[in-house]
Amino acid sequence: MELFGGIVSGVLTAAFTLGIVVTGVLVGGIVMVSRGRHRPERELESQRTQAGIALVRADDALQSADRELGFALAQFGEHDTVAFRAAIDAAEEDRREIFRLHGMLVDDPAPGLRQRERADRIVMLSERIAASLGEHETAFRRRRSAESGARERLTRLRERTAAVRARHADEERARLHETPDTYSAKALGAAADAPRLAAERLDAADAALARVDDALAQAVPPPVTDALDDADVAILAAERLLDDRAAAVARLDDVATALEALAADARVQRTEALAAVDNAPDPDTAAAITRAVADVDTALSTTVDARDPLPALTRLRGALDALDVALAAARTQAQRLSHAREALDAAMVTARIQLADAEAAGRGRGAAAARARLEQARRELELAERESSTDPVAALDAARRAITHARDADVLARY
Repeated sequence: MELFGGIVSGVLTAAFTLGIVVTGVLVGGIVMVSRGRHRPERELESQRTQAGIALVRADDALQSADRELGFALAQFGEHDTVAFRAAIDAAEEDRREIFRLHGMLVDDPAPGLRQRERADRIVMLSERIAASLGEHETAFRRRRSAESGARERLTRLRERTAAVRARHADEERARLHETPDTYSAKALGAAADAPRLAAERLDAADAALARVDDALAQAVPPPVTDALDDADVAILAAERLLDDRAAAVARLDDVATALEALAADARVQRTEALAAVDNAPDPDTAAAITRAVADVDTALSTTVDARDPLPALTRLRGALDALDVALAAARTQAQRLSHAREALDAAMVTARIQLADAEAAGRGRGAAAARARLEQARRELELAERESSTDPVAALDAARRAITHARDADVLARY
């Protein structure tokens, strides 16, 4: 009996041990399967992160190269910068391909080999841009570091400073003869302070050139490349500030012209809409048209503020869009095309100024998401320009999408 009890006890112990082992194997298998399921999603997220970093680096490299090309053009002329410009053009093609692939990478949620290939190609193109442009930038920096041409460069920089000061003075005199309240500081945005900042940059350039003068007057002149570079950067900054101011005023002039034309068109449309109320197919449509006409009247009453025409243009365009929707049931296709052609100019002007503001806000600091939205806005605006002569309805839709993407890019870049 004792022998039989020992045998039974041993069998039970072995069975219990075997059960524990089998349970451990099953649990381990479940954990491994679960981890295996989540690994592709983690890998895809990592690939997207690396691709976004590569996109930002490529965009920054192109911005840096553009600045360096400006310095090289001013110092060495068009002939010596042909190869550099060609490298930038090639890098711009790679940059467009990067944005295209990044859009596919973001829009396709499913992990897989194609997503990995897209991410790897984005990284490869970014590295190619950095290598190509870096080589040219380094070469021109070395040329500028040669102190033998310091006196010649000093002369050229003085001539550039004098030319920019003369331009600044001419523009200030012209502004004195304008109405002081032509455009508000809010409407001009960053360009409102451009004249003052440009004068400060020119003063900084003069101070740097004075340091170069003092250094070259010594028996053994010390290195002056840094001071010359400081003057070069300051002059270029002053030029760009004045360009930005002129561009901002030109854009606002376009907005004011578009607002005037759109207001005239709105008055005609509201008259036609009121006539359409009597012919509306049902009471709901008539009521919708009446409400939309009231909104147009409200928007027209705000167009008198010409100091900041963009909000007035935006409100009026939105009111007319709403009126267009209300009239859709009672409007013929020919009328829709006619309205689209009339509304297209205002939408295009709004898209261009919104895009320019977003580019200025995100210059040199936008993350991948902001730059991707900015690229989408550029593509939609290009589409609107292509379609404007053949399909005004499609062009108007594309311009509206460009406005939306540019606003999103502006918000992402700022916050």
